[in-house]
Amino acid sequence: MDMRWDDLRYLLAVARRGSLAGAARELRVDATTVGRRLAALEKSLGTKLVLRGARTLGLTEGAEAVVARAREMEEALRSLHGAVVDEARVEGSVRVAATEYLAQALLAANMDLLHSRHPKLDVELVVGTDMVDIQRGDADLALRLVAPKGDALVVRKVGELAFAMYASRGYLRRRGAPRPGDFRGHSVLVYRETLTSGAESEELKRLTAGGRRLLRSNSSPVLREAAASGLGVALLPCLSGERDARLTRVGAGIIAKRPLWLVLHKDLQRSPRVRAASDWVAELCRREKAGLAGEVSR
Repeated sequence: MDMRWDDLRYLLAVARRGSLAGAARELRVDATTVGRRLAALEKSLGTKLVLRGARTLGLTEGAEAVVARAREMEEALRSLHGAVVDEARVEGSVRVAATEYLAQALLAANMDLLHSRHPKLDVELVVGTDMVDIQRGDADLALRLVAPKGDALVVRKVGELAFAMYASRGYLRRRGAPRPGDFRGHSVLVYRETLTSGAESEELKRLTAGGRRLLRSNSSPVLREAAASGLGVALLPCLSGERDARLTRVGAGIIAKRPLWLVLHKDLQRSPRVRAASDWVAELCRREKAGLAGEVSR
């Protein structure tokens, strides 16, 4: 069977208009072309579709079933075209996953830049330390400190996130500045151990030896606020600590650096809405490169 969709368009036009002339006007061709394409369709299907009268055309019983299926195909194509047009206009919603700190200090703080460029694009921020499953569709793209694995993923490094120890001025006046490797008499505020690698965890233990681990959390903002209140010395992303006027960097400078990975599904990398969001995230990481890497200090 050598049937073409284009021939079905002619049958649908005849069904709507009831004549070769009417179908020709709808399709902006001549009536001879309509008749020729209908004959080609009848030949490919091996059945008669049209009953030709003096002025009008009627459909055979078999043609009614063909027309019903052709209408379904036409509607599906119309929906597909609408979806493609919407994508090209950077419209709709995009879901971006990030840790709480990156979502707050980097993405949410610069959301106006994305909105000014693409006012019809809506963003859903999925915040947390748990690894979202991009392959399963839990998010369209993610900014992560650990690169996930998967054949369907596109993963690229967009920067580095540095960590150091910070304390409030009030805390340092009361307790004095701790020395690397000797935190006796000091309270330490750190991430839960599941969020640090073996090497980072061992280095942190060495630098803060003798200190009391007064608070553990999976939230950078929680650790920052606790440190700012004078509770203790906190391990924080440098960009967070340096931008908070209540805090001062203490200890041995930068303790660790983590790569920042931008992750998206391979099937979505050409989607205009996802591309617009991923370009925005990558641009922010480039713009804040020095601060994220701990190279800018007060």
